[in-house]
Amino acid sequence: MNKAFRKIAVALYALFFSISCAMSAYAQNSSQYEICRDTGVAFVFFNGVQTTPEEADIAKEEFRRIHGEKSSSGDEIKYEVLYNYSNGFEDFVETFEQRLHEQDGLLGGRFELFFEALKGDGPWWARIIDAVQSAAGILNGFVDWYRAAAIRNLTALLGSPPTTSNYIEHKTRIDTWVLEGKKLLFVAHSQGNLFANAAYNYALTKTTPSSVKVVHIAPASPLLSGSHTLADLDLVINGLRVVGGVASVTDYIPSFLLRPAGVNGKKDILGHGLLEIYLNQGLSISTVVRGHIDTALGSLEEPPAKATSGFFTATLTWNGDGDVDLHTFEPSGSHVYYYSLVGDSGYLDLDNTDSFGPEHYYASCDSRKLKTGVYQIAIANYSRAKGRMATVQIASWSEGVLGTESVFLGEATGRSPDYIMFNVVVVRNERTGKYSVSLGR
Repeated sequence: MNKAFRKIAVALYALFFSISCAMSAYAQNSSQYEICRDTGVAFVFFNGVQTTPEEADIAKEEFRRIHGEKSSSGDEIKYEVLYNYSNGFEDFVETFEQRLHEQDGLLGGRFELFFEALKGDGPWWARIIDAVQSAAGILNGFVDWYRAAAIRNLTALLGSPPTTSNYIEHKTRIDTWVLEGKKLLFVAHSQGNLFANAAYNYALTKTTPSSVKVVHIAPASPLLSGSHTLADLDLVINGLRVVGGVASVTDYIPSFLLRPAGVNGKKDILGHGLLEIYLNQGLSISTVVRGHIDTALGSLEEPPAKATSGFFTATLTWNGDGDVDLHTFEPSGSHVYYYSLVGDSGYLDLDNTDSFGPEHYYASCDSRKLKTGVYQIAIANYSRAKGRMATVQIASWSEGVLGTESVFLGEATGRSPDYIMFNVVVVRNERTGKYSVSLGR
């Protein structure tokens, strides 16, 4: 029996097995054993210029606080960041340090001032300027330089916009969401809009426009895939007008001295900050942003699902023809792959034998089935995929993407995997009974 016919037979077995398991679970009221749940909407945030991962996560949680856990149609919302790494942050720190040392060393090493200076003010600066009048020149000069540098970085990115080949992590995550039948909402701030546009264009190759929407906040590009908001005194984005077009101004904000502090207790002299300006509930512009997001959430339509969400998932894709296989070695010793789709802890619910993938493994959300220990995720060039780049992404139900790795494939090895991509560790806290997942060595 060749591989294709064998897969059909195994798939039919898996289908009947899954149906019987589902009926049995329902009869036993298994909800008490569920350690994760399926969600209908992926609310995806793309961060802006010079944003740290911690700041991006704070923004994500503010969106959660504003829009809640369910949409108006009753869909549960899962919030996640698709982070883009801002270049030049080290240059900002180095330049700032040099400016501090110009004050006879009085302010040397005061790196806590750096993050206040990015917003143009702060309690430390107020005290220092009272004591050292010349320090005001440092602050004003740094603000001017920061604005110019931010505009320069955004201009460079506009000249070489992000593509799906640059952002494999984003692309693979979108593959997984589409497979699992998620409605997609992309919300982007500043340079994140360039990444969101690329993500949107890729998503449209996988799903319909009714299932994916974009909301732009302070977009660093005139190209828009959805509604947008831009403040008249956003000195960063409007500063881009001298080098090219940007989106139109939609709202007016007060001058710096009249602005209330944002949700983080800070003000932004450049008028560009997400928390300080666009999500600042003391400013009317935040109501506009919220309305755009609520409208987009309410207009999303559910796409068909081809795969199942799990406690964690492994998704395999590759960049061309050929048959590449995903292999999962579970802690119990079971080997889940095309010949054995059902394991002791999880399932291979999607197998591709033609080209590009994807293949998809998910670990069960049922605590009676999920085993703790190490899950080894491997791949094999079953046939016709020599030289292809294969990518595996691990994502957890609670944390989103845990890791993404790619490898160029060698000679075909059939059913024998020869690339170990990840060791995924599932543990249970004996005191709380909660499960967690992480990447091991």
